[in-house]
Amino acid sequence: MEHLVKHIAAHFRTDADALKLEPIQHGERQRHNVCVLRFDTEKYLLKQYDITVPVVDAGYTPLQIEAAVLTLLHNNGCQVPQLIWKSERLHALLLAWCGESTLDALAQSHEKPVQSITPLLYTILQELCRIENCFTMHVAQFTPYIFRFNAQTTLRNLLEQGKKVVGYLSHLNNSPMSSAEIERFTDTWNAFTHRLQHAPTTLGSLDNNARNIVIRDASPFFIDFASIGWNWQEMRLVQSFNSIGAFLASSSETNSFVSLLDRELVNTYAEWVRTHRETCPPAEVAARVDGHHLLFYLSVIHQLLRATAQPETTESRMLLDAWGDAQARFQSALTHITNIHLSDDIDTNRIREMISGFSD
Repeated sequence: MEHLVKHIAAHFRTDADALKLEPIQHGERQRHNVCVLRFDTEKYLLKQYDITVPVVDAGYTPLQIEAAVLTLLHNNGCQVPQLIWKSERLHALLLAWCGESTLDALAQSHEKPVQSITPLLYTILQELCRIENCFTMHVAQFTPYIFRFNAQTTLRNLLEQGKKVVGYLSHLNNSPMSSAEIERFTDTWNAFTHRLQHAPTTLGSLDNNARNIVIRDASPFFIDFASIGWNWQEMRLVQSFNSIGAFLASSSETNSFVSLLDRELVNTYAEWVRTHRETCPPAEVAARVDGHHLLFYLSVIHQLLRATAQPETTESRMLLDAWGDAQARFQSALTHITNIHLSDDIDTNRIREMISGFSD
């Protein structure tokens, strides 16, 4: 990114020698398309885009999408990076520095138990809701940047995979389901599926994970808005509040999945939805979050099973390299499915009990 320095120096009306670039680590890996830029006593985030062609029907590139989305969100009081400089010709943005510590890294650290960051989690939830509200209030302005993302197809595929994973788990410990159990499971899964598929979608980011929430001075900032589209906010919540911990950098990290959701947090979110978005009971919203949480970890198990069955493929090697010990990861995901109850929903808990019975 050295070739960008002289252009940024011109923006700051200074010499190129006054600017310094520093790498940013992603666990044990160095990020290839972002770095720190230092000027005087200030730090900035410099980002260059790999995809430089239009990606939406209106003809906008990821840079143009992110610049527009960040500007609109920031101008409406959302905790996102402020745009400082951009060059569409050079495919680069300079953003205000929002911190380097991510929610993902924080969740993985042994030094700070999850309970110690509870106030921060509520602040993050509040900000997630503020961003949702901004997308809703300004949907017309965001519309030209929306991806053709088929949320229904994506969810349908996840549900089909999840159902197969439950069947596999029943065989794994030589305890296949009887015909009566299969019928009961099918009925339960159909009800579970219906709830998730028929919930309303909202406009927002399509890249949600705990690494895209950075913390500075106990304040959270949401980053990475190069793709936006319609999806379930309950799915975004689950993706954002579960730490994957890929490419861990030190032994002080847990090397497993960490869920940051609990009933109290989910209930707070459900009450917000009832007040600001829907008139359905909070218990229904909590059931959706619980369902997406269970489905999230069934998807994790599906990825692990596929990677261990075909370890020679590029995709499998990348996943196993990122996640480490596949057996430990499998057990971690299974524990999250069987032990975390985010609602009292009958169908979700019945599926959870069946899976728990397979692993006894």
